Amino acid sequence: MGLLMWGAVAGAVLNIVLTALLASVYARNARKVPTMFTAGLLTFAILLLVGNAVTLWSFATMMPVYTAGLEPYVITYTWAQAAGLLALSVVTWK
Repeated sequence: MGLLMWGAVAGAVLNIVLTALLASVYARNARKVPTMFTAGLLTFAILLLVGNAVTLWSFATMMPVYTAGLEPYVITYTWAQAAGLLALSVVTWK
């Protein structure tokens, strides 16, 4: 397993943390303001959390299958998602 894949694993863990924090905020908002919008945000966060958990699981179990040529794409995708989640988190908390 290359250094880039370890970076992708770190990005996947960060994505799970950020998504869990967003889901908790959206759940609190959905309880206070029960609208379709808040329910949609909560649903989005939960599904994204599941997707990130599956991604981390696939990294952990299928790491030997990833070729060196695939690693730059995997880390780029993972950290691009982390940047997007970070931006969404900043907007959510402001």
